[in-house]
Amino acid sequence: MLPIGGMMFLLFFPASLGILRQIIWGQELTHQLLASAVFLFSIEQARMAAKDLQEIAVAKAQVKDIRLETFSRITISTIFIELLGFYTSSVWLECGLILILLSLVWFNLFAGVRIDLGAEIVIQDWRISERFIVLIADAIALVLVCMRILQIASIWVTWILFGMVIVYCSIKLVLFFRSVVYFQET
Repeated sequence: MLPIGGMMFLLFFPASLGILRQIIWGQELTHQLLASAVFLFSIEQARMAAKDLQEIAVAKAQVKDIRLETFSRITISTIFIELLGFYTSSVWLECGLILILLSLVWFNLFAGVRIDLGAEIVIQDWRISERFIVLIADAIALVLVCMRILQIASIWVTWILFGMVIVYCSIKLVLFFRSVVYFQET
């Protein structure tokens, strides 16, 4: 059987190619810029999907907790909605982006736990107050995408959305480097 990372690659890759096609053959610079942001985001979300599913599998082997089953269902449904969004983005960028953002809101509203395999308590409560800033960012992005669909300040909206994705991916990259043992102080 294919490992989780490989399976996520196979699921996300065709959608990413469709989005890449829009970057290369897009008619407008703003469309190409937004497609670039969605393309980067698709790579990050594929990585996160694989990581989340791997952590769930490891946690299920270590701990028997009903909250883990609920978290697993929420994660899988989020990945499914994200995939719908990325595949839709390969045809109609803004509509797909709305689906992707709704999947993030879905996850951040209903994922009541988080998994920390390095901690003594693997399954930890994750209050919504801890995710409030992320939910606000998701709501702002949804409003901006709707503004772009309505052609309200399209250039500025595109640059802001692109900037949000760059900041998000940069934060994820920094967190990744901090988690690598080589970069940690001993």
